[in-house]
Amino acid sequence: MNPLRKTRHLLILLSMAPLLLSAGYRSYGNEHLNLLRGPGAVLYGNAYGLMQQGSENAMINPAALQISGAKPLYLYHSSWFRNEVTASSLAYTLQYRQKALGLMLSRVAVSDIPDSRNALLDYGLDGIPGTGDTGEGNGILDENEILDHDNILYTGIANYALHLGLPLTEKGNFRSGMSLGLLYSDLMLSRGFGMTLDLYAEHRGRYVQSLYALKNLPSAVMIFSNGSAQYYPPKLQAAWLFPLQFAALSLSPGISAALSFGEDLDYYLLSLGSLMALDIQPLLRLQFRDVIAAGISYRLREGLHAGIEILLPLLDIAYAFRPSFNGDLGSSHLLSLRLSTDIFK
Repeated sequence: MNPLRKTRHLLILLSMAPLLLSAGYRSYGNEHLNLLRGPGAVLYGNAYGLMQQGSENAMINPAALQISGAKPLYLYHSSWFRNEVTASSLAYTLQYRQKALGLMLSRVAVSDIPDSRNALLDYGLDGIPGTGDTGEGNGILDENEILDHDNILYTGIANYALHLGLPLTEKGNFRSGMSLGLLYSDLMLSRGFGMTLDLYAEHRGRYVQSLYALKNLPSAVMIFSNGSAQYYPPKLQAAWLFPLQFAALSLSPGISAALSFGEDLDYYLLSLGSLMALDIQPLLRLQFRDVIAAGISYRLREGLHAGIEILLPLLDIAYAFRPSFNGDLGSSHLLSLRLSTDIFK
């Protein structure tokens, strides 16, 4: 058995680990674990990112990793939610026995979280220690109580993910791939370790280009040091583009869709009972020669997602704009570079 086939079998076996875990784990139950839409976080706008072709496909679409051979290095950074959350990643595509393998290391973090547990002067309503007045020693900031701001500690939480992506099959215009994610979360009071497996299939026909992603198989999981767990149910994502060529201009209208099972039901466009939710986004991608490309999509309750990419011989520069859900958390600005290693020579 060749090494790549052994690797595929190993990844599939690892993906079955959540099924073998004890059901005795209690749910972590913290909403911030789902705030970034899944394990390792979703680092890209749903529609604009889904059809990107580069070394970042280690996480987005590993079936198309071979396209990034000329510019295998990928750098990414963004700020979300009024600069309170930052996301960064580094990806690289390497060739092994004429197969493309992608590695991506990602970090999503919230910094400067105030911890005032040791700063509360918990003296009760009269503000005098030792009198036993109402509220004294209850651990709550009551009326007339104050904080000693010199004792407020600022810390942060961070989610890390290491994704390994590799193509599986290629036949004609059909390609498939898989991505294994190893996860780590530092939540100050506890630390978690986990994994997720995603499968992808891509078909590039003459009139329709389609991409399908089945994520979190059979269930992504995070196990924490306090004995709790967070499970992420499977999600199905798909996109269809209809390319039209007008001399040097390529125009591709399309649509993307996502189906969630038991999670993020309020975030999606249409709830299907209490177990599933469906989201649909129209999108449009334009490209002029191999010089510049742009994409837009629209999501109900968020508005317009947009991105632009400048294509140079040794460097691609991309910017994307992503509004927040209901517009109450501020907008996100995403900047990425795709480089040829020749740029360092």
